[in-house]
Amino acid sequence: MALPTFADLHTHIDKGHTCERSRNPDGSLTGADRSTAADASFWNQEDVFRRMDFSLKCAYAHGTSALRTHLINLQPNQRDLTWPTFSQLRKRWAGKVELQGVSLVVLSFYRDLAQATQLANVVKEHSGILGAAVCCAENGGSPCDDWTTCHKDQSFLLDRIFSLAKERDLDLDFHVDENGNEQAKGLLAVACKTIQHGYQGRVVCGHCCSLALMDSKTAARIMAKAAEARITIVSLPLVNQWTQDRSQNSMGSRTPRWRGIPPLHELHAAGIPVALASDNTRDQFYAYGDLDMLEVFSQGCRIGHLDRPYKDWPLSVGATPAAAMRLPEHGRIRVGGPANFILFRARCFSELLSRPQIDRVVVRNGAASEARPPDYSELDYLPKVSWLKSSAKASSLDSGGQHDAGIKALHMPHPSDFSMEAVKRSRAAQPLHAAVSTGRWVLWTILLPAIIGILVLGVSSLLRHHTSIRLDIAT
Repeated sequence: MALPTFADLHTHIDKGHTCERSRNPDGSLTGADRSTAADASFWNQEDVFRRMDFSLKCAYAHGTSALRTHLINLQPNQRDLTWPTFSQLRKRWAGKVELQGVSLVVLSFYRDLAQATQLANVVKEHSGILGAAVCCAENGGSPCDDWTTCHKDQSFLLDRIFSLAKERDLDLDFHVDENGNEQAKGLLAVACKTIQHGYQGRVVCGHCCSLALMDSKTAARIMAKAAEARITIVSLPLVNQWTQDRSQNSMGSRTPRWRGIPPLHELHAAGIPVALASDNTRDQFYAYGDLDMLEVFSQGCRIGHLDRPYKDWPLSVGATPAAAMRLPEHGRIRVGGPANFILFRARCFSELLSRPQIDRVVVRNGAASEARPPDYSELDYLPKVSWLKSSAKASSLDSGGQHDAGIKALHMPHPSDFSMEAVKRSRAAQPLHAAVSTGRWVLWTILLPAIIGILVLGVSSLLRHHTSIRLDIAT
């Protein structure tokens, strides 16, 4: 079988490969927010560049030729760190992976016109996409969510986003409804504003999880509006299956009841372009993944029942996301087009999706690529932080209210944790951490077994001596 090279429409490579140094203790969205906040103290240009570059090596080796990443921009120092790094990497990977960037902030961010305008200018300067999260908190859609839902001024804030985008000719990409709340209707709000501002065909909405839990009449009404707005919906099956319907306090004692994905078949039937994407990779929102779009498609088929029949679902990891990215030469094989495709030994879909296809041959511009996924040892420079320590730090954050650890379900560090002073402190502590870790390793792997061995030998000797005395007395 042959497939065109992949287009990955929704990723977060600025946070990738941090799950071990700052673990999510319970796998919940709240745990993800807090551990992401704890990880922010490690961020600097070198750290972010290396992790993003490692992620692109993975994606490239697996056969991806276009990738869009969201970038944390809640604070000026985050914006000033991520966008220059992004542009440096886009230049570095030009001709291999077409890289796009989206500013990731919460809806309430746009209340400050000055900072919103400054962000929009930076996005324009770096040829990026303007973004925001709408109804994406754990209690998204509720009147008490004044962070991502903003009931009182939601319409005004969305108008501001569309105006800023139109003035600069920027496409839009929203996180919406990343929760299981029926009242979360960010997709509907964005669709209405898309039509109002004449922005049809220029908007992407990711997640849309709550749509799966609405009654059929309400869901049909929202999907009809999204279709009219020509919005592309991107589902993140791996990540949302992992985070959605996970109880923070269950600690592995409760089984989830739903799959975390939007109603994919119904969206497709409504004429809405539907893409599948990787989303998070080895961070606090998903502890696994390798930016392999074949894995995303394979698991998407299983989770969403996209296989009876397969119809045109393979387009969801190729031509459909490429079209949303305005990259007509990506994600498709055509006569006269670039020779970018992937060859598999599999002869049918059941063979293709039953094995990881590690022997796939990625063809770039007519030549077989020799790229292989990078070894994880390339990330060994990363500071090592005990998951217990990370969890303890995370749990010290405010556990109540809407603003604890930045935002709910939005993949952002808390502003107070993002400072160069924190980075300096973490670096200064690294030798001590390494020494402590080494000492623990020596204790548990060398000294303790030796002590136990000496004790065993001593006890055995005493027993033999005691037995000898008893035999002498008996004699």
